[in-house]
Amino acid sequence: MSVETWTERAPAGAPERPAAPPRVGRARPRLGVADTLLHLWRAKWLMLLVFVPILLLGLAFMLLTPAKYTASTRLLVRLGAEYVFDPVVGDAAKGAFPQQQEVLQAEGELARSPVIAERVIKNVGLSRLYPKLAEAKLRSRNGNGYVVDEEALEAFAKNLDISSAPKSSILHMTFAHEDPELAAETLNRFVAEYLSYRQQVLSGRGAEGLSEQRGLIEDRLGAADKALRDYLARNALSDYDAEATSATKVFSDITDEQSRVEASLREAEAKSAGLARQLASTSREVDLYVETTSEQELVKLRLEREDLLTRYLPDSRAVKDIDRKIAQLQSFLATAPAQGLRRIGPNPTWQALEAERAAQTANISALMGRAAALATQKQQAADHITRLAGLEPEYLRLKRQRDALESSAGAFATREQAERARAELASRNVDNISVYEAARAPTRGDAGRRTIAIAFAIFGLICAIAVGLLRAWSISSFATGNGIERTLGLPVLATVRER
Repeated sequence: MSVETWTERAPAGAPERPAAPPRVGRARPRLGVADTLLHLWRAKWLMLLVFVPILLLGLAFMLLTPAKYTASTRLLVRLGAEYVFDPVVGDAAKGAFPQQQEVLQAEGELARSPVIAERVIKNVGLSRLYPKLAEAKLRSRNGNGYVVDEEALEAFAKNLDISSAPKSSILHMTFAHEDPELAAETLNRFVAEYLSYRQQVLSGRGAEGLSEQRGLIEDRLGAADKALRDYLARNALSDYDAEATSATKVFSDITDEQSRVEASLREAEAKSAGLARQLASTSREVDLYVETTSEQELVKLRLEREDLLTRYLPDSRAVKDIDRKIAQLQSFLATAPAQGLRRIGPNPTWQALEAERAAQTANISALMGRAAALATQKQQAADHITRLAGLEPEYLRLKRQRDALESSAGAFATREQAERARAELASRNVDNISVYEAARAPTRGDAGRRTIAIAFAIFGLICAIAVGLLRAWSISSFATGNGIERTLGLPVLATVRER
């Protein structure tokens, strides 16, 4: 059907309308919405030819795709001791813990480990989960079994989904399979393997790693201790700290003793000088006066003679002897001076001063010898201290290294025991992860096939509309008179339909 149109011309004498703007070349006129829709309606059969095959292809694919049943379970995840930061060395940031969402993300990533999937596949059986892959594995005995195992892990990961809602403590796990009972069984086995593997990862290797590290540190500690002992032995030292302390104390004691000896020496020299001055002013000899007792003895002899006469005769020998003594004493008294006997001898004071001066001289000699010995000992102690000061930097370096390794070994040993205790407690109880809802066999299959059909229908509709639009935009004629008026700006007087 075609449409012919007539345009109106202006009458004679009337003012001319402004001419339409000239069109350059053969520019295609732009169609309106009504013209486009009309052309799309005329191309409906072509659009159906595009839409129907795509829809049928989607229906066929949906019928060929087997239905899958999705089993689900939920785990309640709470913050446990394994997430509390406990540094091995030092106390920096000790006690810090992550947010709940971070804990859920960490648990989700841990659950997606291929190790857990591999254990589940071995326990449930590859022939039950994926029979086709099991048959391929039996046929591939020429070294291609590893590829098949990877394919099984990929298929398992594709059927497994782990998610968590924001600001929630629930970890949601689902597993899809064609057999609903097997889906629930596999998911429950997956949860059990996940909890077991989680204990091994978070607690099992901690003590072993600390033990290995402690062994390495103890080996380095033994080497450092041997190097320190060899260094002391080469320098004839058994204990540097005790030797340095002893040398410092000996030097201090010698200095103190030297000061005391110097003071004693000055004192002895002063005393010797004072004694010399006293000896110079003291005479060596003095007069000694002895008082006589001859008259008293004469009286006693006379009394004794009278007593003898009472018993003996005057001519007896005893009386004659005493008479002779009386005569001798009377003769001595007759010739003796009136003041008695005078004697000259050494001065006792001078002798005492001389003896004390000799003692001080000997003391001065002893003190000078002691001072010389102390000076020698002090020099030796100073040389020993200087030698120890030269050995100190290397000794301190070796000692710091040994002490640091010893401290690290002690810290690792303490942490190892703590980790072992934590692992033993964790193996008995996992209280921060609990199964909130166990997996049960689903009664309805998933909507995957229906989604495939809808996706193919939408894709076919899009392709059909695209083909219709291409067809409409490729037509150069106008479908209606209104389209001419909108496009060319000329009034349409009439339209004629031609069948």
